[in-house]
Amino acid sequence: MKAVTISPTTPAVDVVLPCLDEVAALPWVLGRVPAGWRALVVDNGSTDGSAEVARGLGATVVPEPRRGFGAACHAGLTAATADIVCFCDCDGSLDPALLVPFVREVRAGRSDLVLGRRRPRGRGAWPAHARA
Repeated sequence: MKAVTISPTTPAVDVVLPCLDEVAALPWVLGRVPAGWRALVVDNGSTDGSAEVARGLGATVVPEPRRGFGAACHAGLTAATADIVCFCDCDGSLDPALLVPFVREVRAGRSDLVLGRRRPRGRGAWPAHARA
């Protein structure tokens, strides 16, 4: 697995990755963070060693004891120092490499904020509560 590149200078992009017990997904997710970007894994109380694995793969780990996705996102944003900050789930359901076109839009000055959304790719792709 590729380790996340850590730079002593301000990263080009910070990727906030809220994390709660995602040890199995971390190697793939962190391996897909584009070169020169910094992965900020926000540990939201993991008990499976996620924080240690993330550190071992070169990510910056931000502890956030308050449970919840919103609390984790806020902690990551507070810890970010890059001019561009992205958010991505840490469970392997999204590929951080897919953030590159969004960042390109911001850098080119065509957008100040870019939002993506998930779309199901087939019948039964999402459970009923997610479709609602």
